[in-house]
Amino acid sequence: MPVEPDPRTYNIDPNRIAARLTSRTKVILPVHLYGQPADLDPILALARQHGLAVVEDGAQAHGASYHGRRAHGDMVCWSFYPGKNLGALGDAGAITTNRADLADRVRVLRNYGSRVKYINEVAGVNSRLDPLQGAVLRVKLAHLDRWNARRKQIAAYYRELLSDLDLVLPATIDGGEHVWHLYVVRSPKRDAIQAALTAAGIGTLIHYPIPPHRQAAYSGLGIPGDAFPIANQLAGEVLSLPMGSHLTRSDVERVAIELKKVIAR
Repeated sequence: MPVEPDPRTYNIDPNRIAARLTSRTKVILPVHLYGQPADLDPILALARQHGLAVVEDGAQAHGASYHGRRAHGDMVCWSFYPGKNLGALGDAGAITTNRADLADRVRVLRNYGSRVKYINEVAGVNSRLDPLQGAVLRVKLAHLDRWNARRKQIAAYYRELLSDLDLVLPATIDGGEHVWHLYVVRSPKRDAIQAALTAAGIGTLIHYPIPPHRQAAYSGLGIPGDAFPIANQLAGEVLSLPMGSHLTRSDVERVAIELKKVIAR
């Protein structure tokens, strides 16, 4: 069952999860959106209370930590798409877990449901990581903390230069280490701001323009489009500004100058 996000962090709101649990619930799936870890302590406590697993979506949060730890639940799912903080040369991903039973199950599922060649125990998939991508990721992993530190510096520049504008800037949680996969601001004038930045040669993106409950893929769930007003509002206001370890302060200053122009209109 979907759960509304916290409007400050955009991550799942732990205070709203209990009301969405049903007799069919098996897993709580917090997404560490934009590079910020979800508030995991209350989520883990609720999962233990109800005998549920916690599967973390870390696709945007390589290197992020929560109270000094980088993984807390039963399993973490990672994407190594080239644009991620830790990206391969092509599509790639991984699952990490401290549970031997889950590790064994995933190894079987990713290899056609097979432990022994041509003997299929279950219906699986071909989801083995290409060795070339693994080799690239192994080299890049040694640089991840340095690249993340640079992203944090870029985020600090944005906060310094945009703090006096009529924009909602990203909020962080106590005990959470944000790695700034994306720097996402909010404004009811989002579309006009994006158009002005595009005209000035500054690329932006919207993550994400349509909330999951309004996607055609999930229409069969019968969820009304107005069922999640916070998610709907965020979808209409969020805007991802340029972010990456390659950026300079001058790049951020240019974005800030153009933002000030359009917001002052």
